[in-house]
Amino acid sequence: MKHLRYIWLLFMFLLPWNGTPLSAQDKIFPTSTFSLHAGTSWYTGNLFGITHRADTYRDDLRKGVAWEADYWYTGSRSSEKAVKVGPGFIYQGSLYKATHEDGADKINMHYLSVQVGVFFFHKRGMWQVSAGPGYQIYTDKSTVYGKPRDVSMNKLAFNLSGGGEYFLSRHWGLSARINWILSSSSAYSVGYHGEHWQVKRPQTGEGYFGQLSLLFGVNYHF
Repeated sequence: MKHLRYIWLLFMFLLPWNGTPLSAQDKIFPTSTFSLHAGTSWYTGNLFGITHRADTYRDDLRKGVAWEADYWYTGSRSSEKAVKVGPGFIYQGSLYKATHEDGADKINMHYLSVQVGVFFFHKRGMWQVSAGPGYQIYTDKSTVYGKPRDVSMNKLAFNLSGGGEYFLSRHWGLSARINWILSSSSAYSVGYHGEHWQVKRPQTGEGYFGQLSLLFGVNYHF
């Protein structure tokens, strides 16, 4: 029993020197966030090179779905309430499709971008705004009279985003995000029936195009 008493006294003596106190450890928060989102999306601006010009068809083609993955570095913080600025990276994909009597359009857009974000941390959640330049890959795998027709135009783009998160735990949260991606074009490439050509002045005229997305998902903090 004496040996146990000596061990206990030695442990109590060494405890204050054994690393960071628990109260301080509790104040060390994660510095990075990885997120996955999915939701609805609306094609904005001009529709280039589509197979049908009717207003009802164009309205149907503008409604789509989107998915997103992003990473953020917020840096260290020592309190629940803080404002941080940090870099990030996002990928967003989207799909818009519609059919008519003589064919169909299936528009895919993939957007890659570096970001700068501002994060407003609170006890149970976080608000975020961000922006950045990126690159948007556009393809329209359409059909006309049963034959495949491809339209493509890859352009520089820019996005503005905002969202909020509710913390479920130290590492997990539920979030919602609005992302508006903007780009412009004066030309696109067409491939149909074994031939390829460049359309320099689209029928809709030179202008912007993009996507406005409302996304929901989960965040993992580490």
